[in-house]
Amino acid sequence: MKWIVVVAAMLAACTSAPPPAAPMPPPPADAPATTGIAPENTAGLYWVPYVTCDDCAVPQAIAAYMTPDEHVARAIRAALDGKLALGLPYVVHTDELGVAPRAIAVVIGAFGSRDAAARAASASPVVAGVQARAIAIDPKASPPEAPRHVTVVDRGGPVQAWSKADVDAAKAAVDAAGDPAPDALMRRLATRPATCSVLPGDVFVVEDGDVDWYELAPVRCGGALAYIDWTKSLLGHAVIVRDGAAQTLTQIVGAACDTPSLKTWRYDADGRHDDAPHAAHAAPLAKGGC
Repeated sequence: MKWIVVVAAMLAACTSAPPPAAPMPPPPADAPATTGIAPENTAGLYWVPYVTCDDCAVPQAIAAYMTPDEHVARAIRAALDGKLALGLPYVVHTDELGVAPRAIAVVIGAFGSRDAAARAASASPVVAGVQARAIAIDPKASPPEAPRHVTVVDRGGPVQAWSKADVDAAKAAVDAAGDPAPDALMRRLATRPATCSVLPGDVFVVEDGDVDWYELAPVRCGGALAYIDWTKSLLGHAVIVRDGAAQTLTQIVGAACDTPSLKTWRYDADGRHDDAPHAAHAAPLAKGGC
């Protein structure tokens, strides 16, 4: 079974950052067939909430371990880390896939048919008492009105997290100063003591209303809501190997007018690096109505 990884190149867009749009509709029946990257060579939700890979086929099914428990999901992810291609497994909430039951999905692969996903699931070992299963994907499915998400801390070192009160105070200071710099909020937060540190691979189920879209990712410090830099999380991400080049991680870092802004990093076992080989080849992948 070929496990490889997934998604797109860097994209210029508008500067504001609203919540994500609804899943993009499937192409019209007379649209040309997708050429390029098959589901088996992908990892990440590159087809929702925005299309972030213009030459990736939407999978018909995925194979995943499913659990409602964060600790079990963390154990499964850790047990599989390094045993699949970089980018796998990735962790999402089934709400984001528009499937039931509501649970955390530790995804070990995407496939062009449900039979292929079922074969991969049945061939996978039981981990933390959970057997992988096949999940059919309907690209037209809609998430619940208030979907849950899963914040996963990316590779690298410990990541500082700040309380919501500190975040609110830092935002107020940025607004009062009229500082337009993209890193203004993080510079303000860096002057405050962190509430706690979270570790690479930590998994947190979070409510849609707690996500500070494309700026801060929600986590918890001792059970209390806290936030980390968005790009230290794997929310809105995907990974790709394109044309035999180095692996890259692409993440949605902004959105406006139903158009995402993407940033791309070179990606390896140590995490992100700023010399992504495809970062200079930005192109719009979705256009909105502004």
